[in-house]
Amino acid sequence: MREAILTALLLLHTSPLFAHPINVAYADIVVKAQEVEIALSMNLFELDLLLSLDRNLDALVDQGELDARRSGILEYLRGRIAVLAEGKELPLEAGPFRTGLGSDGKALFEGTFWFQARHPLTAFTIRCEPLTDLGPDHKTLAKITREGRIGQFVFQKGVVYGVGKKDVLGYLIQFLKLGIFHIFTGYDHILFLFGLLLVGGTLFNIVKIVTSFSLAHSLTLSLAALGAVNLPTRLIEAGIALSIVYVALENLLFKNFDKRWLVSFSFGLIHGFGFANILKEMHLPRSGLIASLFSFNIGVEVGQVVIVLLILPLLWILGRTKAYKAVVTSASAFILSLGLLWFYQRAF
Repeated sequence: MREAILTALLLLHTSPLFAHPINVAYADIVVKAQEVEIALSMNLFELDLLLSLDRNLDALVDQGELDARRSGILEYLRGRIAVLAEGKELPLEAGPFRTGLGSDGKALFEGTFWFQARHPLTAFTIRCEPLTDLGPDHKTLAKITREGRIGQFVFQKGVVYGVGKKDVLGYLIQFLKLGIFHIFTGYDHILFLFGLLLVGGTLFNIVKIVTSFSLAHSLTLSLAALGAVNLPTRLIEAGIALSIVYVALENLLFKNFDKRWLVSFSFGLIHGFGFANILKEMHLPRSGLIASLFSFNIGVEVGQVVIVLLILPLLWILGRTKAYKAVVTSASAFILSLGLLWFYQRAF
């Protein structure tokens, strides 16, 4: 019962405020001669769902509650974070556990773990899959530093990092899947796209709208991920909410939508910064950033095309019914209300 209540609170509290995936953890991994250090950061509310850390049921986990459950947290993480060398798991040591705050305002669990080896680490594997108990879509985005080189890896259930692997294709596929996953769980992006397409139009106009959105968010995604342009997260998230409000108002007040591709392009620039946030949180090195960025962006585009292909047949069928105008009005009013709520929460 408690888990059901907490799940409901999670949906109400976090989804409207920042409608990007919460089921992503981050790890900064440093491989030394005889030691592996893993600095882990993950959503504290999700950890609470699994381990019931919030003893006073105030929907918050403070440092005292975290310290009180240290042994239980450590036991849980031992089964999900490991380094294997010579066929054996290395002993784990943990530093203090801390509560933190992410750039998006979410509460974080933060901790550092060390794995000591008796001999130099020449061949080993790392497993890092916290929170995967909540679903197979949970991932850990990792930056791995070894022998002066920095790389990236996406951990998920059953996927481990092994030294000596040069699977470039597998690496690109990881970020491709991450892009698809990101657009499908970016509910504000989907709602904006749905609002753009809701009023229908010719196939040519729809192609212009979708293409303009893709070009715009690809541009700013690249600029933000490469560090050429940086904007505050709160400003970006509020701008995305404002784009939803604007499109809904256009649907309700305007009758001519021939220039909608301009709206799509203009606000697509803002959405691109939102897409970039997940890559920026990884602190990717310059060496592998271009490949990661390219693959991630392709994933976003693939996911977007799938969403459009799912929406268009429904709108085409609806457009042939007498209820079309009433549905457009009602749906636009709903989109407007949700956009206003998100804008208020994100801006203030």
